Amino acid sequence: MGSENCEYCGTTLWMCISISSAFLTVLGNSLTLSAILMSKKLSSLIANYFVFSLAVSDLMVGVSIPYHMLFYTIDDFGKVKIRCLLRFVLTSFACSSSICNLLFIAMDRYLAIVYPLHYARFMVKKFAYVLISIGWAAAFSAAFVPLIWNEWIDGVTCEVVNVFPHNYMQFILLPMFSLIWTTMILLYTRICQEASGQQKKIRVTGFKHQTKSFQVTLIILGCFTICWLPYFVIVIYIRTTRNAEAATLYEVFFNLAMTNSCMNPLIYAWKNKNFRKAFLNLLKCHHPDSKADFVTNHVPSKRNSDNCVWNINCQREELTTGTELSTYDEKIEHNTVQKCVENGAC
Repeated sequence: MGSENCEYCGTTLWMCISISSAFLTVLGNSLTLSAILMSKKLSSLIANYFVFSLAVSDLMVGVSIPYHMLFYTIDDFGKVKIRCLLRFVLTSFACSSSICNLLFIAMDRYLAIVYPLHYARFMVKKFAYVLISIGWAAAFSAAFVPLIWNEWIDGVTCEVVNVFPHNYMQFILLPMFSLIWTTMILLYTRICQEASGQQKKIRVTGFKHQTKSFQVTLIILGCFTICWLPYFVIVIYIRTTRNAEAATLYEVFFNLAMTNSCMNPLIYAWKNKNFRKAFLNLLKCHHPDSKADFVTNHVPSKRNSDNCVWNINCQREELTTGTELSTYDEKIEHNTVQKCVENGAC
């Protein structure tokens, strides 16, 4: 009776963690996708194409979590071959695409920081679309192999170490993971070297913005490593040693890996001002680019208009009764607007 109660409590704990993780993952990544789709400021940046693709893969993880929960709540659910295989194929697909997207984000930051003068020439929409397509195609090809090549046996417990071939994990998943990870480490090492050598330029160029975006990317990479590396290690360990006693560790590390997909939106909200504003506006049922919080009941002064371009919108709000915009609004110089944008005031 005691062991049954303990098992029930353990299952309940995993269910609570899984439900919370799924909710946060779907909510956070849905906000990320909505913010990029609806915000002209966010969607205009090529770098956010890769963030969008990463959010899609993370959202897939969140959607697949309830499917995993069925294997803990329905005893016979994992005894059907296709159900069992899809349990891990879908997760492997989402994980592989996340790794590829992280690699492309690292490449984007590498070009932006190490070769800023050539960034606009290389990182264009077409090139970004090609990279993203290659990443998803590679993830699909690697993840769906077990549907054809697997070690399924009727009556076997539906766990990845029992149904995925050892050679598949040793010669496909592990090399792909290691190659991409090594490449990212090399890219970030080079970026760190460049960043440390450009400290004097931070005050006179846009290098400070690139450094902040690099920090965000590095945090994302660090979280991914902390969450997913233990999972890969325990899977390889169990698959090699056939040690059934490590099943509990497998469950712990699997749930840890799943929580990674809800972290990226939190990191964006913490470190990126544009994403933070977009998220807050969406949660308030406003447009991501909405500046309603800044609209006042008076026509702003010339000083305020010179300091930030959003005062143009304030004046337009005041003049909706039928009067035309003043000539002062129409003659705000481009360099003033550009200065406002560069300072991050707008």
